[in-house]
Amino acid sequence: MWQQLTDWERNNNAICFMVVSTEEVREGLQYYNAFDEDAKNEKDSGYICNIWNVSEVLIMASLKNAYDCIDSDYGLTYENINDMCYDYVVDKLSNKPTTLERGNLWNSETKTFETVKEFLANIKGDKNAS
Repeated sequence: MWQQLTDWERNNNAICFMVVSTEEVREGLQYYNAFDEDAKNEKDSGYICNIWNVSEVLIMASLKNAYDCIDSDYGLTYENINDMCYDYVVDKLSNKPTTLERGNLWNSETKTFETVKEFLANIKGDKNAS
């Protein structure tokens, strides 16, 4: 793949600055709460399944969705792409309707997940603090 990409860049006077494969998406998502094997027996972990058991078609669809929908102002990073892929895959695998009070959000400052309920409470607390 890399040789073909290098040849394409040379032949088209172009540079590809980001390549994301489905394998990289799986590697990135394997520790997110819905796919974290170490947390599958914990209560309220949100575990769904092993990411390596998710179909290639669904992972590719999540990657295509991220490509189509990502806001470049938000940032074109692997973390942002993985977050979008995670949301897409979890949405497709989950039979439960989502509400604003359910689920988890990744807090990039603390590098941990927090519940939506906690996030909304923190936002309300910040508004009251100012």
